[in-house]
Amino acid sequence: MKKLFSLILACVLTVGTFAGCKAESAATNSAVSTNSDTETQKHINVAFFWISTGLDPAVDYDGWVTSRLGTSETLIKLDDDLKPEACLADEWKNIDENTWYFHIREGVKFTTGNQVTAQEAADSIMRAVESNPRAEEYLKIDHIDADGQDLTIVTKEPNAALLNNMAEPVFSIIDTSCSDDEIRSKVCGTGPYMVTEFVSENKVELSANPDYWDGEPGLDGITVTQIVDSDARAMSVQSKEIDLTNTIDNTTLKLFTGNSDYNVSSIISPRVNVAYMNNAETSPLSDVELRKAISYAVDRESYAGLIGGSAAHSAYSDSTPFGNETIDAIEYDPDKAAEILDEAGYIDTDSDGFREDRSGNQLKLKYLQAADHGSADSAILAQAVQSDLKKVGINVELLAVENLSDYQSSGDFDFYTANDNSAPTGDPQLMLETMYTKNASSGKQNLTGYQNDDIDRIIEEMNKTFDTEERYKLAAQASQILNDTAANLFLTNSYINMVSLAKVKNAEQPVCDYYFITKDITVE
Repeated sequence: MKKLFSLILACVLTVGTFAGCKAESAATNSAVSTNSDTETQKHINVAFFWISTGLDPAVDYDGWVTSRLGTSETLIKLDDDLKPEACLADEWKNIDENTWYFHIREGVKFTTGNQVTAQEAADSIMRAVESNPRAEEYLKIDHIDADGQDLTIVTKEPNAALLNNMAEPVFSIIDTSCSDDEIRSKVCGTGPYMVTEFVSENKVELSANPDYWDGEPGLDGITVTQIVDSDARAMSVQSKEIDLTNTIDNTTLKLFTGNSDYNVSSIISPRVNVAYMNNAETSPLSDVELRKAISYAVDRESYAGLIGGSAAHSAYSDSTPFGNETIDAIEYDPDKAAEILDEAGYIDTDSDGFREDRSGNQLKLKYLQAADHGSADSAILAQAVQSDLKKVGINVELLAVENLSDYQSSGDFDFYTANDNSAPTGDPQLMLETMYTKNASSGKQNLTGYQNDDIDRIIEEMNKTFDTEERYKLAAQASQILNDTAANLFLTNSYINMVSLAKVKNAEQPVCDYYFITKDITVE
């Protein structure tokens, strides 16, 4: 592990300038605005690791981009405790198991100048439901009633997660009188900033929304460009081409921390780095004993030291209030791993240093490695897992792939690493429902073939459990089941960060990564 860490650190020059392993000029990624007019205004250049091909919040995950741009907002948002707080709705109430009431804030305007009423909000929500299967699953809407500023949502069945799910940016409230093309290029939202120019996957020009309901934005304009590589984003800040960015890898972040020329804001997030294991019969990892041995063989504490963050205890990040303190986590114990392997019949019969399967055939596990969320962490973790499993006699082959989804959909893998949000809406149900149920309609991201009747029962119970603390207890029960069955390798809790030049003020990284550009960010 020390050798691996040394190799990673060798990619960084520690003498004031940065020359990463993938060093490339930020200018090769995208053009940064140098218009002299910006010099007399409060303007900053920002780098995202991902800008979508369109800005319609109802399409795919494009709402996550529009929310981070500060161009769209939802009825409620999530605070740093992942609890719902007021946004476009200033009051709400759960009337009964199938009925939710929201009061739409008075005096809010779209960037088109039109007023936001309950009917406008209803039209926007229903547009998302009709456009995006994910939105339909989140709400389970039967119908919506609108009267003035009063909005009532009636569901087809009890849906206790509805309030939190409303924070998902797919439900950003937009002016549906705009054409689809206008929404795709301008959003037509309610945020502190409005789009003046959009170049697909390359650049977004923003200007302050003069009618913003929550006070005057701190900047006149912002140029946002896409720079995919973490190293290149770091270089662009050092060269002052970029004033503000995020998701800088841990080894590089050290160049900015403690340096008065920069601001660094870092916080534990709901994201967990997971090595997903193929539970389907097509993979050797369908054997729960093999999965358990592997889980004991990986040194999570060491991985946290490599990439930052902390060792994961369960499927849920330690930033969530879902009972991790009650979970029996799997601790690093290579001797225990070897014992389980021996007892399960995985023996090195030909003395080549690697174990064979129970039939005496070569055991080689295929680990897919692909870039994830603009970070090199997935590659570092893949190598670390490979190294640890070799110590207990398990042969792992790393395969770098461009399009991970092709392998996922075909089931042609044993492992793959992902940095996933364990509580994207601040509620524990969504992750369980999408990643660990065998239900065909809900478990659309269950790509590992994991099945467990107790997990399915907990999800059903969550649907009708409206008490928050009881929901958290159910989540803790589910966490324990996932640990006991070694469903996947929950490796590290991710820290997320913002890095900016010192002149940028009030750029604070929130726990929820839906949010980035806010009205409070300014320059001096």
